[in-house]
Amino acid sequence: MAAVPLTDIEPLQNVLSARPLGLFSDIDGTLSPIVERPEEATVTPRCRNLLKRLTGEGVRVALITGRTLEVARSMVKIDEAAYAANHGLEYWFKGRVEWAEGVDEYRALVEQVLAETTQLEVADVQVERKGPGVAFHYRRAPDAEAARAAILHAMPLSTARRFKVIEGRKVIELRPDVQANKGTATRLVADRLGVRGIISVGDDRTDVDMFEAVSDLRSRGIEGCRVAVLSAETVPELLSAVDYTVKGVEGVEWLLGEVLKAVGGKSP
Repeated sequence: MAAVPLTDIEPLQNVLSARPLGLFSDIDGTLSPIVERPEEATVTPRCRNLLKRLTGEGVRVALITGRTLEVARSMVKIDEAAYAANHGLEYWFKGRVEWAEGVDEYRALVEQVLAETTQLEVADVQVERKGPGVAFHYRRAPDAEAARAAILHAMPLSTARRFKVIEGRKVIELRPDVQANKGTATRLVADRLGVRGIISVGDDRTDVDMFEAVSDLRSRGIEGCRVAVLSAETVPELLSAVDYTVKGVEGVEWLLGEVLKAVGGKSP
C-alpha cells in the first residue's frame, strides 16, 4: 500500500491503544529543521515540549538518530527519553551509556581517515568527528554533486575502506563495519522499553532501516506505524517504506500534539 498523507489521528487507533506505547523519532529533519551548518540545528521548542509531556503520560520516547549521543542529548534535552545514537553505536538508558560491540578499534582508524583526507580539495565540506566514525557534510558546497563525487573518490584511497560508507541528506558517513544501524537500534530499544506499540517518525534514507524494523516487529505482534516527514529532498525509497506522511517539522508537531491528546494529555 502506498504511503498516504496523515491528516487525522484515527487511522492510528490500534497503535495508540497499545500499552506500553513507544514514540520512536529521528531528530534532524524530523524534530529539527535541516540547516546548512549541522552544529546550528535545534529541536523546535514545541517538539521538545510535546515529547516531554508524552513521557509524562507514560509514552516511552526514544530518539533514533545519526547524531552522537552527546549531541543528541544536548539537542533534545529530555533525560527521561531513551537514545539510540550514532546509528545504533551508542545508547542511553536511564542515565547509563552503552556501546555496540566491536567499535573500539575504529577510534584509532578515525584518526587515520582524518589524516588521509586533509587534502580533500572541495570548498565548504565540513568534517564531523563521531566517536568511532566520521561524517563529511557538503550541504554548503557550491557544487553539491562535485563535492559528493570528490568525497567518495577520496574514500578508497584511505583507511576509509574499512568502514561502511553510508549516504544521507547532503552527508556521507563512515561508520564502523559492525552490525549497527537504525534498524538494529530500533529492535534493541523496543525490547529494552518493552513497548507493545510503536509510532516511528523519520525523514531520511537512513530511517528506512528503522521503518523496516518496525515492519518486522509488527510481524511479531507489536502494533506499529511508520510516518515519513516530507521535504524537497525526500527520496523514493523512504516513501515506499512507510504507511503515512506528514509535511515537514510542522507536520511532526501536529502529530505529536494529536498523540498527546489521544493518550490522555491536555490539548497542547
